[in-house]
Amino acid sequence: MSALRINGQYVLIRDVAKNDFASFVNLCVQRLGPDGSIPHVAANVVATLLSEGKPQTDPIVQAGFEICSNLGVRNFWTDGANANVTEEVPTDAAAGLETAFGFAAIESGLALAAAMCNAFRRVIRVNETEHKVLRQSRETMELIARQAGGMKNVNEPIFVTAGRLLGIKMKEGKGFDHPEVLAALCMLSDFGATAVQIDLEKGVLGFGPFSTANAMASAILQGLDAEKVKGVRDSVVKVNDGFRRVVEQQAAKNAGSEQKLTVPGVMGTRRRR
Repeated sequence: MSALRINGQYVLIRDVAKNDFASFVNLCVQRLGPDGSIPHVAANVVATLLSEGKPQTDPIVQAGFEICSNLGVRNFWTDGANANVTEEVPTDAAAGLETAFGFAAIESGLALAAAMCNAFRRVIRVNETEHKVLRQSRETMELIARQAGGMKNVNEPIFVTAGRLLGIKMKEGKGFDHPEVLAALCMLSDFGATAVQIDLEKGVLGFGPFSTANAMASAILQGLDAEKVKGVRDSVVKVNDGFRRVVEQQAAKNAGSEQKLTVPGVMGTRRRR
């Protein structure tokens, strides 16, 4: 029996296609703001679809049922296009945790819901200040991607390029409310970065540990299959292993040094071929 009730009545949940999950998640994304409960947004989207005359058997409605259940919604009452969630439980998917990104969930499309919860509720620390990761328009994100591609040094990890680009934007006097700065933060976060240290005077760039969950969520939202998502995870693990070795070497030379990878002399360098 389904774990989801609408207006106190259990609903029947059937299997749907991956593109149905994607369609429902896209409807949710259109409604997301910087705050608020994403599971509640999903419930509101279901209520809207039903108010528009969609039957409960409609594949996108069915995808919504399963996503709501996966995100911990247990019962909600509808009032036209609005949903009032009266019972819910915490789940790994609602928290955007890596444990929600299993092979079956990725292949079925259900993992898209957990990926959405991860990608739209992140923070990233720059120097000692935390900033919300706020998605920007496609045009701004594409602009930042082109700029990063144009300044990438040969054999330079792309996250280092993105960090340098953020530093350049800061040098230009753009604040953390500027769309291009916010887009650079999105890019870094999508690679898995959770903390960046930028010393503009010394031209030094540093990173804290990367998040496998963040990188996997971004890969899932881009439509990568389970094997490729695993490859993304493996890459982040390799990066973190490299960080750990560097930190150990730095600690051996300087006891009490801050736990981050430091990459000196990369700010503002010219592209090498």
